[in-house]
Amino acid sequence: MQEYYIYKLKNIDLQDRLNLCPPDFKFNLNFGYLLIHFVIEQMANRIEKNKFSNIYEAYNPLNSTILQSYNRNYRNHIRYLCENLPNIGNIFERRPYNIGRCYSYRFRPYYHDKQIEPYLITDKILIKKLRTNNKLIISNEVQKHCPFLIDYFNQKRLKIHFQEALDLNSDKLEEEGNIKKYLNNAFKILKIKNGQYHMSHAPETDGRFHSNITGFPRDFRKFLRYDGEKLAEIDISASVPTFLLYNLLNYQFSTKHIEYIINKKSYYIHYMLVKKATNPVITEIHKFRDEILEGKLYTNFAPKLEEHYIALDDSYRQWQWNEYFFPEESFKNYAKKPRTKKPTLRESKNAMLSMFNSKNGLFDLEELSFKSQYPCIFEFLKSLKKPNHKYFSQMTLQTESYFMLNIIARRLSNKFKKKIPFFTLHDCIVTTESKLNTVFEFMRITFYEEMGFVPVLNSKLWT
Repeated sequence: MQEYYIYKLKNIDLQDRLNLCPPDFKFNLNFGYLLIHFVIEQMANRIEKNKFSNIYEAYNPLNSTILQSYNRNYRNHIRYLCENLPNIGNIFERRPYNIGRCYSYRFRPYYHDKQIEPYLITDKILIKKLRTNNKLIISNEVQKHCPFLIDYFNQKRLKIHFQEALDLNSDKLEEEGNIKKYLNNAFKILKIKNGQYHMSHAPETDGRFHSNITGFPRDFRKFLRYDGEKLAEIDISASVPTFLLYNLLNYQFSTKHIEYIINKKSYYIHYMLVKKATNPVITEIHKFRDEILEGKLYTNFAPKLEEHYIALDDSYRQWQWNEYFFPEESFKNYAKKPRTKKPTLRESKNAMLSMFNSKNGLFDLEELSFKSQYPCIFEFLKSLKKPNHKYFSQMTLQTESYFMLNIIARRLSNKFKKKIPFFTLHDCIVTTESKLNTVFEFMRITFYEEMGFVPVLNSKLWT
């Protein structure tokens, strides 16, 4: 049976606790640490879902039915961890049971902000139960739209340099002091180690395939291995403008791909109305195409931004005051926020993408800059976003996911019959180092056949 790890706090040694204050029942050391792990996991989940301000203040519910499935004597184990023992105190504080609310636990202050470390479960029965309860359930959407991606998530082949990843995570905690990010990263690392995978696909929103790989922190990718090899990625430069370009190039006559992407979507009727009302000039679209495929889109956007930014009055003090006292209304303060007088390439890219995906008028100077270069395309975008600004992101992301999943990934799987392992990462294909060139060439040819042009593709090793 494969190893199974959980987390414990470094300053907790249950064996010492048992030696100093022996309980009056048979204490299962593995289960005791598992209870601690469950509370740490609940804290990490709270960060992921709610961005909770103080992770140590909230109590974390533990379901008695689930705990009993692991150990019938779970009540005594929890009481022992909650008991304020002489000289060593208690580990947990407990909030009592109430109607509709189970017992909940949190660490007492002595254990706040402490680092975690892995603990190897040795109880084979407990391991079996953990693996059963954490068994991957494949959703109908994944089974229907991208079943060919499932088999690559294999614990015997996809591995991680576990301790090295944890060491880097500890170093980052000491450098940044961000305990929330630390816990989040730790559980993402642990799930890869234990082969605890998740997969989802939502065709009606972004259309993307989400998994452990898509959510894995960038700084820790270098520790991943597949069949012992490092991983590498091939991504599309200027992905959002590239897929917008595909829609614009086929705006008038459409294609089977666009019909598939747009049809039956929430914005379908509105898109058709906009299509009839606006008519981007072909010469402007070709200029947009040339700048994207020559890698100059963001570079050429920067001077236009500079023209508008440099005329701004410096309202930094007012903006700073608003940000400090009303951070929850930061989006309202954007007009007061000082822009960099000479935007970098990265700032130029962020400005364009922010303008694309936001409500009309929110990024006013960015809109003026884009409109001065592409007035007809701007009017199309403005009309598309008028009733709901999310229509733009849904259209471009669904176009991206359609080509990356339905075309590239599906055909890659069919052509090489699983001889080439790969994962999708939004606008990237991730594969092993030895297969990088083969996949790169396959993507280049396939894009040209299906889109009529080759996007700017970049490849790099995860190091």
